[in-house]
Amino acid sequence: MDQNVEMIQRVHCERCKKALEQNGFHVDIASDAAEIQELVNMMIKDGDLVCDGGSMTLKETGILDMLAKRNITFQSHNEPGLSREQSDEEARKAFYADVFLASANAITWNGEIINVDGHGNRVSAMIFGPKKVILIVGVNKLVEDEAAAIRRIQTVAAPANSVRLHKETPCVHVGLCQNCHSGDRICSSYVKLNYDKENRIHVILSLQPFGY
Repeated sequence: MDQNVEMIQRVHCERCKKALEQNGFHVDIASDAAEIQELVNMMIKDGDLVCDGGSMTLKETGILDMLAKRNITFQSHNEPGLSREQSDEEARKAFYADVFLASANAITWNGEIINVDGHGNRVSAMIFGPKKVILIVGVNKLVEDEAAAIRRIQTVAAPANSVRLHKETPCVHVGLCQNCHSGDRICSSYVKLNYDKENRIHVILSLQPFGY
């Protein structure tokens, strides 16, 4: 990476880190996927029940491959071949997890974590249930304010994830949210996390871009 770009990205990460910590979140900054894996590995204990929210970031950073080598119980509603009923049942297990892993759609410079969800399982687990929540967020998801976060979701995250999940929504064809009423819509619930008073959410900010 160009050193000048990396310096500015670090400035953005440090700014978000300070704001997130003021809002009660635990925060680390990682330089690359290897450092992210090291941090996550230290936060998970042998025997833990670990669940995930479905995330390209977890795949791209190698977290899922790392978990496969750990002495843990890993439950995912994203396993191939699951019916909708089976997937929902797996997703509910996240509420009893020791650790819940996911990413975020955007984080503002004011330390607000903003997400959109289709079924609500991912954002629900961030709010309540798992003993520990670890969010891995690439520098590409850091934005100025809530309005910028919504724009990012509508023009980048939601359309790209709709393509990834093989959804038949208007955004797949035009590249941005159309506020549709499709049964395939994945942006049903917008949730903003302003403050962590339960001391359970840990954010890893990455200097590298990951996910949508």
